[in-house]
Amino acid sequence: MQYFDFVKSLNERQLEAVETNSQYTRVIAGAGSGKTRVLTYRIAFLISERKVKPWKILAITFTNKVANEMKTRVVKIVPDSERHLTIKTFHSFAAYFLRQEIPALNYPANFTILDEEDQLKIVKDIAVERGYKKGDAIVKKTINYISKCKLKEKYPGDIKIDHEKFEDEKLCLDFYEEYESIKDRQFALDFDDLLLRTNQILMSFPAVRARWQDKYDHILIDEFQDTNDTEDKLVRLLLKPTSSLYVVGDPDQTIYTWRGANQGIILDLDKKFIGVNTIILDRNYRSTQTILDSANKLISHNKMRVHKDLYTENRGGNPIVVRCADSGIAEAEFVAREIRTLKETKGYKYSDIALLYRSNYVTLEFEKALMAKKIPYVIYGGIKFYQRAEIKDVLAYFRLINNVKDDISFERIINIPRRGIGEMATLKIKTNALEHNLSMYEYICEDYALDECPAKAINTLRNLIARISHTRDEINKDEETFSKLLEDLISDIGYYDYLRLDEDGDDRIENVKSLFEDLRHYLKSNPDATFDEYLQNVALVSAQDDMVEGDKVVLMTVHTAKGLEYPVVFVVKLNQGVFPSNRALTEGGYAAIEEERRLAYVAFTRAKERLYLTYSHGYSYVVKSDLSESMFVAESGNSFTTRPTSISEHRNQMTSNKYGYHSQKTNDSIIFDDLPFKEESFSQEVSTNGVTDWEVGDICIHQKFGRGIVVSLEGDDIIVVDFESEGKKTLLGSHKMIRKGVK
Repeated sequence: MQYFDFVKSLNERQLEAVETNSQYTRVIAGAGSGKTRVLTYRIAFLISERKVKPWKILAITFTNKVANEMKTRVVKIVPDSERHLTIKTFHSFAAYFLRQEIPALNYPANFTILDEEDQLKIVKDIAVERGYKKGDAIVKKTINYISKCKLKEKYPGDIKIDHEKFEDEKLCLDFYEEYESIKDRQFALDFDDLLLRTNQILMSFPAVRARWQDKYDHILIDEFQDTNDTEDKLVRLLLKPTSSLYVVGDPDQTIYTWRGANQGIILDLDKKFIGVNTIILDRNYRSTQTILDSANKLISHNKMRVHKDLYTENRGGNPIVVRCADSGIAEAEFVAREIRTLKETKGYKYSDIALLYRSNYVTLEFEKALMAKKIPYVIYGGIKFYQRAEIKDVLAYFRLINNVKDDISFERIINIPRRGIGEMATLKIKTNALEHNLSMYEYICEDYALDECPAKAINTLRNLIARISHTRDEINKDEETFSKLLEDLISDIGYYDYLRLDEDGDDRIENVKSLFEDLRHYLKSNPDATFDEYLQNVALVSAQDDMVEGDKVVLMTVHTAKGLEYPVVFVVKLNQGVFPSNRALTEGGYAAIEEERRLAYVAFTRAKERLYLTYSHGYSYVVKSDLSESMFVAESGNSFTTRPTSISEHRNQMTSNKYGYHSQKTNDSIIFDDLPFKEESFSQEVSTNGVTDWEVGDICIHQKFGRGIVVSLEGDDIIVVDFESEGKKTLLGSHKMIRKGVK
């Protein structure tokens, strides 16, 4: 065996972690501190220096990709170990175990493993057998119910429902029972079963447990902060009194508790085992010290953690740039403009740059700004805004308002939300409409449609058409801002309720609200625009293709970015209620805020050379309030100490930099003020009434509706007026048909 110099290959802390003699070791490995390197070298050290047999080592990782990479690295150091190494994910280890031991449960060793698509098919088949449609809400609800039950390690026999916690809970349990019966008949297991059945055997059969405990003297686990209770139980069942447990993770990067990850498992390890040796890896090999100082300040506000401050030999670095824009559009323009500057003057490739955000719904403004500057981009782990199913659904309704001959849009929404119109009924309507040389929309309006197609389907669709026609008539009157009329349509047809049935319903609803926010921005910038012009604008934007392959800016959520790194990172939409999320602020309590802060910490530490933090002011239709700076900006030491109150004060306090922006340097950060951009803006000069300061209680005089009083302001120049003769109307505050009256 060739000698390998561990001393020269590791720093002092890493070497300590690799060479430790402790039976129980917890390595707290900060972002960019060489976590995988340490774990890999630990395995190689045990084999080459401690003479541990490779087959006596079990290493657990969280992805097959990392498992394969680790095995390759170990084999390079210890070539003879390749055939005997066991480096697996939790699920792949469980499958390996069950192939040998599942006969104890009267299952054959050649059982089938079901993927998510297989699970969905079984539940859909159950639904059809019970008189439901494959697309009915009960299918998705049951899938979610089964997943949550198994996360709690509960099979149908473990569940008793006295009072339903949600609508159809008992029905979901019935589906769950049938689902398990079908799997049992087919000798099949889903992914959750792999872990649950492994634990069941290890707990129920002492001889089997003893045999497997004897197989491994050393158990090593990567990303231990993401371990859930079921996985933790599996590890404990494999440990014997003399076993060595070696875990690596970072509690500050626990961002998957919504998937079941239990941060307490790594935090409380020293309380569950005697003599745990905790080694902290705090030297970072990724980021500059400026970036690390900011990340350290941020995460220090969390209480549930093991204290550490990351440092690097790469001292100094570029100041963190903080941009406070006066609107979301201006924020996106700044990001696009800065990316172009980085590409053209700093030598960065587009692929060196990542935009990170809390939730997918925020991407629209940034996508539009990037496209306007012809900057290629890709959404990593997500779908471009206008390609998201819920956006295409809503736009299909909009297009039908504008064009009753649009069969593509009509066929898309004919059963969305669910109206009990099946594939056969849809085909019949489509065929008959074609024979009569009519669109599907037009055909349904005809008297003879009732004789030729299912009456129930025709009557249901006529009700929908009546609602669409009413919206069209109201838009044509040009009395109210059509954004309000369109939102009323989408709400009245039950589309939001339909989305809420989906596991990702809240995120999808936020996407739809973001579309309406974009519509309001469009109306504010183009108050004379027609509905047809808005649809044309959307079509032109969404039809743009990627311009080049390869060198593209990456857009992704912070969850997707975990484990990745980029020379330049923009963390965008750092607004209270956006990042941290409104749900965490209003429903989650302190633990939820800590997880949001960990998420921001992960975002900051993806940056190697340059970090930008951006947020904006203005009204958010999604959050339903005026936007303010995220608490994480100040907590990371990157906020204004005082805020100028007027443009003249801004200009007195700021200095021009080479990019033409006014800036102020604070705490190793460059803080950009919120003066709006003047060049290449999305807005254009239009005729307005000149009123920009509407307040609740103001008198509004409309050329047609007469006198009214402003009862609420909804941001982006949208006002709600209660007219003496016409009732409440939602209007564009700058519209030339209205003016302020005397109180």
